[in-house]
Amino acid sequence: MKGYFEFGSPIIELFIEGRKIPALLDTGFNGHIMLPEPTIMELALDQIGVSDYLTASGDKRFTKVYRGNIKFLNENIEVPILSTESEYSLAGMELFDNCKLTIERKKNIVDVSKSK
Repeated sequence: MKGYFEFGSPIIELFIEGRKIPALLDTGFNGHIMLPEPTIMELALDQIGVSDYLTASGDKRFTKVYRGNIKFLNENIEVPILSTESEYSLAGMELFDNCKLTIERKKNIVDVSKSK
């Protein structure tokens, strides 16, 4: 999966419930995916619970957890999706558990592949 840089940040495009959504590849986010609340409503995702998480500044927050189907590296998988009040979608490290990530900003390289 090839990505790109936008405003200096690595971006990949995820297909969630059949819709292409750009997401920041966030190595500091331990979950699978975090989406803005309006995007979750548009996708009509089913809520499955609530969770707490720590923000980058160390603040503890609570949020709703949804279930979503994504196409990732040619596989259809179901993942938990956290909601956020932010306008940014995040792809976190749990999604990349069995992946090789190559990020080279100066060369404009963002690449995600399955680990061998």
